[in-house]
Amino acid sequence: MIERTIPDFTRQELERSGSPYALLGFLVIEHSSLSEPVRLVSDVFDYVLDGETYSGMPFEYKVVTDGEAAPTSTLRVQNVDRRIGVVLRNTSVRPKISLKIISSADFDLTQDPRVVISSASLIYEFAHFELSDVAVNVIEVSGTVKLFDPSTEPWPATTCTQDRAPALYR
Repeated sequence: MIERTIPDFTRQELERSGSPYALLGFLVIEHSSLSEPVRLVSDVFDYVLDGETYSGMPFEYKVVTDGEAAPTSTLRVQNVDRRIGVVLRNTSVRPKISLKIISSADFDLTQDPRVVISSASLIYEFAHFELSDVAVNVIEVSGTVKLFDPSTEPWPATTCTQDRAPALYR
């Protein structure tokens, strides 16, 4: 299930100035050019979630819009690893993006990598989105996160010509 609303009480509690906890973004970038997905967490420490290790690399994200238009968001990742920038610069295929937001209260912060204490409570999530309008430079990779929009695809994808359908031209 995709959870795209953050309850007001949860948001206020986590964002208050005296809160000892932080909202952690767990980002997964999947692309056919990558041997395995890139997993990042918006912290400087590594985390283990659902048996997968997420590398600590602070990044900026926004929650997905929920208005009349198609849902969109923005994402900005530091280009420290360089794999992300190289893959996105040299391809025309859009990578798939998934993001989960979980409170740091659900993790044992004394261990390295950080591990879930009992079970992590999902605060916010989106999945199966695509990263488009990608800008890659030495410092960062940024782009627009949105769902696939079939209305932007050319139609018809192929045209009927004499070479493709000779029986129609007899």
